[in-house]
Amino acid sequence: MTDSARLMPGAKPFFRRSGPVGCLVVHGFASSPGEVRWLAQHLAEAGFTTLAPRLPGHGSHPHDLRRVRRHDWLAALLDAYAILRGECERVVVAGHSMGGLLALRLSLEVETAGVAVMASPVQFGPKSIRYARWLRYVLRDTDQRDRSGLDDIVREEQARRGEPVIGRMRYDRWATAAVAELYALSQEVDALLPQIRVPLLLVYSEGDHTAPPANGERIYSRAASGDKGLIALQHSGHNLPVDVEREAVFGLVTEFALRL
Repeated sequence: MTDSARLMPGAKPFFRRSGPVGCLVVHGFASSPGEVRWLAQHLAEAGFTTLAPRLPGHGSHPHDLRRVRRHDWLAALLDAYAILRGECERVVVAGHSMGGLLALRLSLEVETAGVAVMASPVQFGPKSIRYARWLRYVLRDTDQRDRSGLDDIVREEQARRGEPVIGRMRYDRWATAAVAELYALSQEVDALLPQIRVPLLLVYSEGDHTAPPANGERIYSRAASGDKGLIALQHSGHNLPVDVEREAVFGLVTEFALRL
């Protein structure tokens, strides 16, 4: 059975045709389009033709992540960009966490009007992730259940919006091989930062222990872009598009896209 035949609730891609400018919204590692859907909806309501694709290995079954590589994620994003570019005069890309890394990488392959990066790690604190490329041979998966309380926040907002209350749309177990690919992607993007010249919006949070604001500061200082801004929120964790300051994030990304 293919991963597309057994999608998790909320994992379907989001697409809405609107104005002549496109917004490509990219979810994070072990996540799904459902975790950036509210941002995508906000951008569509602001007049952007918006697409939030599902990256390979995501939103189906945790085992599906074992067989994908970072090149597969970038190839899928290139396909999604081509769809939007066929509809729109220009495209802005917004990505959360790994999605932001892929958005930066995409900007070196195709013409983008700008990139909004949300909580993307170009440097990881835990040393264990650096050894994932070897650990994958003895440890196929790890328990990554969310014990932060964010699931309750998401459920409350889903109920307020009149949506099915299903909580977060992510994997509780992460394939070690895919974690190794995530780390390799972060290293690759970090090395390429001096080549990035597109306008940048960098949004991070002081409460994020996965990608603290030092990551945004590193991107800001090393990227060659002459048009860049760094915003540090105060009360959110890592998952900015669904956490308590999500409306502020929606506003920042929309304002950035409108300006471009």
